[in-house]
Amino acid sequence: MSSKSRDAARKQREKQQEKQRRKPREVKLLGGFAAGVIGGIVATWVLDKYQQGALQATRRAEQAAKAEPVLSRQQEDHLRAQHRAHSEAAQRIVRSTIGRKLSRAQRHNAAPIVHYAAGALAGGAYGLSAEILPAVRRWYGMGFAKAVFLGGSEPLLPWLGLSRGPKVQVTPASLPAPLVFGAVLETTRRILRWLL
Repeated sequence: MSSKSRDAARKQREKQQEKQRRKPREVKLLGGFAAGVIGGIVATWVLDKYQQGALQATRRAEQAAKAEPVLSRQQEDHLRAQHRAHSEAAQRIVRSTIGRKLSRAQRHNAAPIVHYAAGALAGGAYGLSAEILPAVRRWYGMGFAKAVFLGGSEPLLPWLGLSRGPKVQVTPASLPAPLVFGAVLETTRRILRWLL
């Protein structure tokens, strides 16, 4: 191949790359929303596994140090409060829609549904926002998740009467929770947006 043809091929590739860079990013609201919803469900599942693993690790560390189970009790209390808030939300939803109360077993079974629905809604809001405002994706979704956890769900649950106790309950395991949720949400959203 001659040097002229190589130069021409190189210039052609450069032109195509420049067109790709100049091409405006295609906004697909429905695809972004769907990717966010699925990402929210996946991130909620991973967050549940993380919280259970953190609780087990804390218990083992406390047992190894022959210390009082202070941190593991705090984590258990936090998880119980979350479950209680989700079951109370399920009770309120059912009461307002069909006008009847749930039994204790039904509330217990409905709590995970509310938990995952909340994760899906947060993910959907993120996916939609990420399509409209790319700055939302800054810090790999962790800024959005931090705002949802600390600016939304943590203080709002007690205020809405869905949780007892202080307005913001911080335990060692809950500090990185928004970061775990945000990173998994953005990773899943990116993969799904690439596929969609």
